[in-house]
Amino acid sequence: MFERARPLVIPSCRAACARFLHSRSASVLTHGSLALLTIAFFIMLVRLPFWVAFLPCAIVQHRIGVLLHEYIHGIPCRHYRTNLRILSFVDGLMLMFGLMELFRGTHLAHHRWLNTERDPAFASAQEAGQRRWWPVAALDGVQYLIYLGQSFRGRHPYVVSSRIAMGIALSSAWVLAWVLAGRSDVPLKIIALTLYNTMIPVSFRGAVEHHSHPADEGFANEYRVLIPLFNLNRHIHHHENPRLPWYLLRYRTERPLWTFHYFTHWFKVYVMRTYVLMRPVSKVSTMKSQIRE
Repeated sequence: MFERARPLVIPSCRAACARFLHSRSASVLTHGSLALLTIAFFIMLVRLPFWVAFLPCAIVQHRIGVLLHEYIHGIPCRHYRTNLRILSFVDGLMLMFGLMELFRGTHLAHHRWLNTERDPAFASAQEAGQRRWWPVAALDGVQYLIYLGQSFRGRHPYVVSSRIAMGIALSSAWVLAWVLAGRSDVPLKIIALTLYNTMIPVSFRGAVEHHSHPADEGFANEYRVLIPLFNLNRHIHHHENPRLPWYLLRYRTERPLWTFHYFTHWFKVYVMRTYVLMRPVSKVSTMKSQIRE
């Protein structure tokens, strides 16, 4: 009797999980993951020697940034202002000094004008390519400084300067709190981790997501990863529906790029210069060429 009923259990569990993932309650997965990763980050940073904590903290900090990407798109919370409040709080706590507001503005512009001349990444790459220190200028950390300077000159009106100022104030307050607590080493460690992540992993990810050989007619790549990236590597689906939460993203190509491409794309784009920015989403046929039927 039990053996006959057993096959019905798995489909019913899958149906229940599917209903949950498509409900508003599923946002607890994002909130909970952000809270747990943040707690784990500070426990490792405070209790472990930095040479031991550096790599796991860097990985966790990168994943925190990926989760904040959900709040930038206004996915976890019903009201966008609530998403912005969480974004600002974590920006200050992680000592990003307004970096998340800069990323929010330029990232949403990137979605709106994907791979076109109005895409912030396109303009900065063009300017950086004219400099002798081109590979260094292509690093995301350096590009954010370029964006920041351009924003102050009115080049990126979608970046709210008052929110950057608030991020600077909140981050400074947390630095002061750590110093008063006798742990002035913690802010220095966080800043070192932020510099590493913006210069290396984020730069690698930015290169593999939207660059390919000149004959490629696609607009984005998707790729496999060794360590989960909250499905952001399923990047085509994310651009098709930017408001879709990470736990509903699916692969849209039959053969996503191999994990190794995550590391090699940057060199082919910025050092060897054999890869270029992929094409804008301008034709339905372009979409269909990548989407799994």
